[in-house]
Amino acid sequence: MRLNSAAKYLLAAGVAVLANQWSFAASPAPGYPSKSIRMIVGQQAGSALDNSVRTISPALSESLGAQVVIDNRPGVGGMIAMQLGRASIPDGYTIINAGSPQMIAPFLYKKLDYDLFSDFVAIARLTTVQNCLVTNSGFAPNSVKSLIDLAKAKPGQINMASAGVGSASHLAGILFSVVTDISVLHVPYKGGASAVTALIGNESQFMITPLSAVIDHIRAGRLKVLGMGGQSRSLQMPGVPTIQEGGVKDYVSVGWNGIFAPKGTPVTAVNRLVSALTSVMSKKDMQEQILRAGVEPGFIAGTEFTGFMREDMARFGRAVKAAKLTAQ
Repeated sequence: MRLNSAAKYLLAAGVAVLANQWSFAASPAPGYPSKSIRMIVGQQAGSALDNSVRTISPALSESLGAQVVIDNRPGVGGMIAMQLGRASIPDGYTIINAGSPQMIAPFLYKKLDYDLFSDFVAIARLTTVQNCLVTNSGFAPNSVKSLIDLAKAKPGQINMASAGVGSASHLAGILFSVVTDISVLHVPYKGGASAVTALIGNESQFMITPLSAVIDHIRAGRLKVLGMGGQSRSLQMPGVPTIQEGGVKDYVSVGWNGIFAPKGTPVTAVNRLVSALTSVMSKKDMQEQILRAGVEPGFIAGTEFTGFMREDMARFGRAVKAAKLTAQ
């Protein structure tokens, strides 16, 4: 019996779902990989996440001896990409690139139909981007401490911009306000670009956002950076102290992107991917390319990556609770 193209598609989709539900692992052929590997990316082409992956993928293809083909599937904070990845046959030929928005999704969506920890294999974190506390260039405070002091002297009178309710910048800012015990007015905008424009125009006075989104404005003097969200200083702006150095103990706010595979992917395939990524990410020229792309090398793999994610999710959970957000 011959199947038409639609029937073939439905059959393949059904096999993929069944393979995932029952954790069947289609063993890769000897000499994995023997064909191209699809990497599902949960953001549109040209985004910060996409740019960093495209910086790495040619070297990864060379190391693996097989082409890594990027398949952009943006939408709903990366959830569409994760759903597609979960339903894929776990044979090592589909991997998923996702980032810190996945730490927020479980708190914002009641009907999230996948679990990052039980439905996927965490292969490796590739890069990080420090969030930074930036202000309008004419705003008086020149340090984290002076901003906190001003906010305490004028409760509710300083506007904090964000890319929208429930966005990473919103939660990073809320967490900052909670741990510093300040009261500010949250002003959500329709996306990060709109929030930055409002900040430059002094509609809002500060926000906490990825350095890659504002570094050009900082260099041009349109924005002022008071502190970085990492546990150590940024490689791109080593002269800027961390928010922790500014007196906010234990505050950490870092974006990241990593590689996942569907649950049931053969250990041999996972180990080969980790080995190739370790080789690629350790090269000095790759680290320099990553920095030029506006992010920082941040390679960790396996259980270390999983542990990092659990800590990161706990921080976001604290911020969601403080912001009194409810799952939709």
